[in-house]
Amino acid sequence: MPTLGDTFSRHILTEEPNQPREEREEMDWPSLTGSAKQVPWATDIRKFRIDQARHNQITSREQDIMEFLRNIRSAHWWIETRSLPHTVFTQSALDQFAKCRYLAPPKTDMVADMALAEATLVPPALRGPVTEVSISSNTVMVLLIEFDADVNKLLKRFRFHWEAPAWVRQAWTDVVEHRAIEIAVRLLEYGCPVRIFEEALRLRVIEHDYEPEPTRRIEISRSDKYSAKFHLVWALDEDMTGCERAARQLRGAKVFNDGAYISPSHYEDVQDFADQNGFAIMPDAREMITNEQQKLVKAVKVVAKPRKKAAVAIQKKSVLAPVTGMIDAELADE
Repeated sequence: MPTLGDTFSRHILTEEPNQPREEREEMDWPSLTGSAKQVPWATDIRKFRIDQARHNQITSREQDIMEFLRNIRSAHWWIETRSLPHTVFTQSALDQFAKCRYLAPPKTDMVADMALAEATLVPPALRGPVTEVSISSNTVMVLLIEFDADVNKLLKRFRFHWEAPAWVRQAWTDVVEHRAIEIAVRLLEYGCPVRIFEEALRLRVIEHDYEPEPTRRIEISRSDKYSAKFHLVWALDEDMTGCERAARQLRGAKVFNDGAYISPSHYEDVQDFADQNGFAIMPDAREMITNEQQKLVKAVKVVAKPRKKAAVAIQKKSVLAPVTGMIDAELADE
């Protein structure tokens, strides 16, 4: 089932099984744009780069990037990057892919057209680019057919992050479909056509059949900087200021305007915060709380009795007894 964009989808749907794959790919390459001298030169450079990627042992991530390089139609770009080392070229290709607008025109094929049309949901008012939503294991994937900064911001708000060639987000098995449907609905609301090849998932999007993610929730952070900490999330809440104000009362919390991070050792404070402010504790966060509680159960309990310093005996100084009696007359003052 195609998942990597309009051009790549059509490529899979229209390829002929008896033709060698490399020949089919070469026939599908789009013509480059540029001057009469640039185009032949850039075409040779492009063929060399893609052949190099195909025959060298490279990562699957780089293979995805090279797959989309076929759709970069600027002869100037290929010529400018011709002398870059492979690793630098790959990074340049990733940057170009992220903002690439030179997509190959699809082949005219009735079967492919029907398949793509059936899989596409279109909002009443078009505003953003065509997107594709799919699920792979516990990961929701969103592919943009072209770069759009505003849609990128929308995806980030729903905790998607970029892993070329798509925006991705991990979710628990029992809710991954809900997260896929929710982001599809949000993209449609924004004005993006959404393409979903899985029919059952597409029908659920049409019917809005999903459980919305709580706008106030506590989960485990997946960021590198705050890994293995509680993540208090309120990015989509109507009262973000109130949530931020309440979170600043937590001891040891690192607070931002859309969320906060706090150490697992403060799990009791986190539970109280959730009860007092209406935050849902997600399954991964509950598991962390249980683990922290188990640590304390297994720990050695000690009743602390601080030792008191022994009192130092105070020695009394001898006091001279007062002199009594008469003073000799010769010694008395006159």
